Parts: sequence; structure tokens; C-alpha cells
Amino acid sequence: MAKAKLHAADGAYKQDLELPASHFEQEVNEPALFQATYVYLGNQRQGTHKTKNRSEVSGGGRKPHKQKGTGGARQGSNTAPQFARGGKAHGPLPHKYTKALSQKMKQKAFISALSLKARENQVHVFEGVGITAPKTAQLSGILKKAELAGTRKLLVVDQADANLLLAARNLRDTSVERVQDIHAYGLMNADSVIFTASALKALVETRG
Repeated sequence: MAKAKLHAADGAYKQDLELPASHFEQEVNEPALFQATYVYLGNQRQGTHKTKNRSEVSGGGRKPHKQKGTGGARQGSNTAPQFARGGKAHGPLPHKYTKALSQKMKQKAFISALSLKARENQVHVFEGVGITAPKTAQLSGILKKAELAGTRKLLVVDQADANLLLAARNLRDTSVERVQDIHAYGLMNADSVIFTASALKALVETRG
């Protein structure tokens, strides 16, 4: 039976809460998690890496020395890769790393990530987040009271809250996402996944 710690809006622990088995008590599919992570990280790459080849580097491309009589190997251009400031041989060229993942595989990885976090007791539920002003100190105090300070936290809400977003942006280890935006990699990258009660309800209703 998958359970999470239930906290009040100020971060105080109240009791254990049973999590929906449909999302938090399923078989963990490691290949699906790997594929989801591989595709997500690949899609973040810009792919703008580029080096200049021998035809692109600056210089006239003249013959470094005469063909014969030097005792050295024949050379045809001072922009060849073996010379200092010459072109790069077989260097990287711009290309896309974008890949696609089927909806079935994506959902399987998503449920696996949730189930794994629940299995490792890394899921928390807040009745609400008691942020009355866009103050980082308020949010930091709530997380400290919930004994979640010092960990990478993913805070999942059902609707964007300006005060919460502004309060969290100065906390390097805390990110805020809406239910519809969370994904397997984001879940796996967090040490603690925090749902508001309304977000947990929306998760079951909209992402089943």
C-alpha cells in the first residue's frame, strides 16, 4: 500500500495518507524510465556545436614549404588539420538530437516514476501551501518545518500561483510545476515530490 506524509499548509506533519494505487502502486518499468530520460535530455540539447574544417579556417591555404629537399613529409596546405591553427578533421556539425516517445511509453514511464517515488517514501502531500506573499523566507520556513530542507524538491500544483512561483525561484533546489507539465525525468530528478491536495486530485482525474 503506497503512502505519503500529509502536511498542513504550514508544513507540520499530520498523518500518513494512502495514495491512489492506480498511479503510485504499479510495476516500475526501468526500460521505459531509461527511454523517457534519454529522450528528454536529448531534446534539451541545442545541437549548435560546430568546428571549422580546413576550408573554413582563416588563412590562404598556401603550401608550407617546397615539395622536395626539406627532409620532411610532403605538405600541401597550411590549413590542414595537422598544423597549428589548421582546420579540425571530422569535427562536430550542427544537427538535431530531437527524438519522439510514444504516448503509451511516455505514460508507462510517468506511472513508473510515480510508483518508484512512492516506494522510496519520497512523496509528500500538502493540504495547501501557506504562502501569503511572494517571500522566499516563507516558503523556506514551510519546507524546513516539513523536514524537506536540503533536498531537491519538485512542488506540484494544480494551478499556477504567482506568490508561490516568486517565492520558489530563489531556492536553487526547489522547482514548481503544474500537474499537466510534470514528466518522468522531472520526477526522477527530485529527491522529494510534493503534491498539494488539489494537485493530487487533478493528477488522478486528468492523467490516468
